[in-house]
Amino acid sequence: MRKPKLAAEAVSCETELTGLVTTRNNLQTRQTALTSELEQAVARRREALIQGADAAAIADAERACRDIEGTATGIADALAEVERRIVATEQRIAAERQTAEIEAVAAGLERNAAEIQKAGDRLAKALAEVAKAHTGLAITISGSAAGQFDPVNGPAGPLAIASNLLLHGLVQAMPGLEIRAELKPWSTYSAPSQIEGADPIRIAAEFGERLRETAGKVRAREIGHELPVGEDYAEPVPFDLAEMQIYVISPFSYHRRANAPTMVTSPVTLVPWPVAERAIELGVAASSETPEWRQARKADAGSADATTTPHGWGNVVDIEFDLAAWLIDQRAAA
Repeated sequence: MRKPKLAAEAVSCETELTGLVTTRNNLQTRQTALTSELEQAVARRREALIQGADAAAIADAERACRDIEGTATGIADALAEVERRIVATEQRIAAERQTAEIEAVAAGLERNAAEIQKAGDRLAKALAEVAKAHTGLAITISGSAAGQFDPVNGPAGPLAIASNLLLHGLVQAMPGLEIRAELKPWSTYSAPSQIEGADPIRIAAEFGERLRETAGKVRAREIGHELPVGEDYAEPVPFDLAEMQIYVISPFSYHRRANAPTMVTSPVTLVPWPVAERAIELGVAASSETPEWRQARKADAGSADATTTPHGWGNVVDIEFDLAAWLIDQRAAA
């Protein structure tokens, strides 16, 4: 309801401004004409005085000059007022235009907000369907089948396999997501990494073919029927763990949970505070810059990122700390 009113006001001011400009032009034209008339009246009065005209003629000449001068003064005053009104009207027009622009921006944001909410609702519904499909896939995979998913890294769990397919599929459908996650949490050497897109249908088909081959081998008694069984690790109830900055003297590793080691190699980094305390206790890290840390930095030739250091799992200190187990203990004691 606000926009039509603004438009009407803008039209009214524009019309008023047009009228004022016309009036100013007319007054300026009249003012120019009066200048000529005044010159002529002054000349007539001068001539009457020079010629010694009678008093009545001179009085008429004087009156004519005064009348024209009075009219000229009135026109000058009117012109000044018209100019003031033109400036005021132009300022109102500028203010109303700015108000209209502000209203247009605000209305656009409100429309976009409604559109975003609708799009968000559609996304939420789509994700709900994805979540159902993900759960359905995890439920479909038996423990015996899950054990055959990854012969190289060991038995996987049904939920982990379903998550593996989901992550690959998401990146294939939306490469711009650039997801980093653990694709194989069942592997001892698993760590968060950039995920490349892959067709979940192809992965599931290859998995199914591998299961059929395994079934054939079991049936033919080529392998035993007691196959590896994959189970998902139950995540402990998370605590709100604050992180602590540490100065790493010797690269080390700890476990976020069973079979999920994490390597810490950055010279200065943040880790969960229980991990930090354990590392400081063992002397592989400090809470501030120490002579040992500075010496380690010199020996490390300034390397500052775990992804660019030569460290491997075999040459870092295992501080033998399982964060998941610690969390479980804390939960039980709470």
